[in-house]
Amino acid sequence: MEAVIDIIAMFIGIYTLCVIAWALISWLPMLSPSLAYNDTVVTIRRFLDSIVLPWVRLFRFVPPVRIGAAMVDLSALVAIIVLQIGGGVLVAALRSVA
Repeated sequence: MEAVIDIIAMFIGIYTLCVIAWALISWLPMLSPSLAYNDTVVTIRRFLDSIVLPWVRLFRFVPPVRIGAAMVDLSALVAIIVLQIGGGVLVAALRSVA
């Protein structure tokens, strides 16, 4: 049972890193338009979109915040916070049962 709990904890960590990478890649068109259309970057972005967007869309109700002239979408941040707290509670509950 301990191995299953460790796999769940590792999955939560990896998924959190995927959400962070997805958020950073979404800023590429603003930072470097030429990189935004690079074939490798597009492939990575499509892959991350396919695994991250179903989770992040659950938190699209959070309104974006204006920072200077840019609007910053906080749904990824809220998704990470919920994932970390919910995952931590789940792992702790599983460890206490096992």
